[in-house]
Amino acid sequence: MDIRADVWDRVMEFAVQLANEEQREKYWSAYNALRDYCETQSLAWYDHPFLWETLADFTIDDSIAVPIYQRALDGSSGEEMRDFRVSIRFALAERHKAKGEDELAREYAIAADDEAKHMDDLELRRRISKFLLSRE
Repeated sequence: MDIRADVWDRVMEFAVQLANEEQREKYWSAYNALRDYCETQSLAWYDHPFLWETLADFTIDDSIAVPIYQRALDGSSGEEMRDFRVSIRFALAERHKAKGEDELAREYAIAADDEAKHMDDLELRRRISKFLLSRE
């Protein structure tokens, strides 16, 4: 499933705003607006993993981000969703590592690495490999 242009544009507006926002209140206002937008799209039967992955990317608390990433992963089946699955699994690996759940982090990283072998994104593949080789 391709990302609709209007959804891509709107989510990217939120992402740029969140990435550049330094004031806590404005950050949370934009975050909540993005979350509401994702929910609205889902209720309209457009539940693309891009929505949830982006929301999770801007979720500060790892424990809250993990189920959001899982929702994105659950909606990313099929060959055309491989790139999403790889980046979502890698994000899950990083979040689980941050939570001290090293074994689970490794499982997600290995799954990401297995599928990344079929991708052209060498930077992402390098980051996954580096993650798997790290001992920290």
